[in-house]
Amino acid sequence: MKFIKITCLLWVFSISIVTAQQLEIKLFQADAYQKILNAHKDQSFMLVIWSVTCSACLSEMAFIHKIHQQRPELNIVMLSVDGPEYFADMRAIIEQKELSDVEQWGFAEDNSPALRYSIDSRWYGELPRTYFFDQAHQRKGFSGVLTAEQYQLQLEKKHI
Repeated sequence: MKFIKITCLLWVFSISIVTAQQLEIKLFQADAYQKILNAHKDQSFMLVIWSVTCSACLSEMAFIHKIHQQRPELNIVMLSVDGPEYFADMRAIIEQKELSDVEQWGFAEDNSPALRYSIDSRWYGELPRTYFFDQAHQRKGFSGVLTAEQYQLQLEKKHI
């Protein structure tokens, strides 16, 4: 009987550890863009917008991982336009692409035009979408997969 109790306690403890280590995906709602800006006040950063169904986005993640490894001081925020029903898929992709230690957000509603508009009124949803912010939060946005040279140029321009 004592063995069963110990086994049950170990099982509960292991579930607690797994739950505690689960990747946090913050819920991106109408005020979330301002929260991101506030959290990175006086800091340059890169905002990478992607989707689990965007093959170009997924291929670009290998390069984002490489940048993150080469420049761990670089603030990178990743935002998926997928709603909470895709968060399990998002976690699997993020872990597979080795980006778990990067700040992660997911749309509160799947591919919401209102949430896209809260980021950029001139962005119509094309993916991937990457914004480079300087310390004053002046930004430059790009749609599509960027080359290594484009990343380097923007990181240098924004003094990141």
